[in-house]
Amino acid sequence: MILLSVFILFLGVFLSAFFSGNETGFYRASRVRFVLAALDGDRVSNLIIKLINNPTLFVATTLIGNNVANYLTSLAIVLFTKSTMSSSTIELIAPVAMSPLIFVYGELLPKNLFFQAPNYLLRFCAPLFLLFTCIFAPAAAMLWVMGRLLESLLGESPEKIRLTLARQELQKVLEEGMEAGILHPTQRLLGQNFFDFAAQPVVQFCTPLAKLRSISVDQSRESALRFAKQKSIADIPVYQTNRNNVIGYVRTVDLLIDPKKSPKDLVREFTNVSSTELFGEAILQLHSSRKSIVRVVGPKGRTIGLLRCDQLTDPLLQGPLGSFRR
Repeated sequence: MILLSVFILFLGVFLSAFFSGNETGFYRASRVRFVLAALDGDRVSNLIIKLINNPTLFVATTLIGNNVANYLTSLAIVLFTKSTMSSSTIELIAPVAMSPLIFVYGELLPKNLFFQAPNYLLRFCAPLFLLFTCIFAPAAAMLWVMGRLLESLLGESPEKIRLTLARQELQKVLEEGMEAGILHPTQRLLGQNFFDFAAQPVVQFCTPLAKLRSISVDQSRESALRFAKQKSIADIPVYQTNRNNVIGYVRTVDLLIDPKKSPKDLVREFTNVSSTELFGEAILQLHSSRKSIVRVVGPKGRTIGLLRCDQLTDPLLQGPLGSFRR
């Protein structure tokens, strides 16, 4: 009985250290490094990426594992005291006396180790953790269902939390790159500014139709150039019939290059962007389409406003980067 209780105690402390350490490593590890390793054909890194992409499964396995570890350590202490001593006082003192040992070797030490070397230790423990994931799968499924029920009640989506964690992780990568001398501080600031606005919809940056400065498509070349000079704009939105019917834009450089053509002959069509499209996606679309202005449309295709390229680039040049604005 004594040997059995000692074995159960060591097993419980090991499981406590294993799951506590992996929990710290999960939130501390760099996902980018695992992705790069997985692209090189590393199967273990590929398994870790799958766990990272399913945080609910990982947390459920860790929670169950820690509970099993706590139960085993408690059981071991009870069995050991009953097999060696019959005093009820000793049975009360034994758990208190063992608490420092369990705390140091089952919680504090593994957490510190995984904090210092999360990628290496998480990769080393991944096969065993995957085995426990399969063993605890039925109970983890119940916890997953409960999590979904709480999500429906509270209205908090895990995808939003996951995106927030991913942005924080990318910011850490930029900081590590600057500390290593790979990135210039200006590049890090530019990346951080991009993360701050990347998840915001473009409707927050566009110019509404009510505030739009535009000209009629039938105006003359001279009046269009005069309008551009007064408003200090390089691209002039043009409308037909009424100001709400914006059909395109004219570049002042085209008017200057070809004096014989009127604004009507030089109108460039808009590329439409959904009002729900995100900041980062809109920048890529403007770059790929080579458009300086795009039209922002609502769910029913109604024009909400216009979005210029500088309305997306100026927010990226905030703070110390303000001197780079044109």
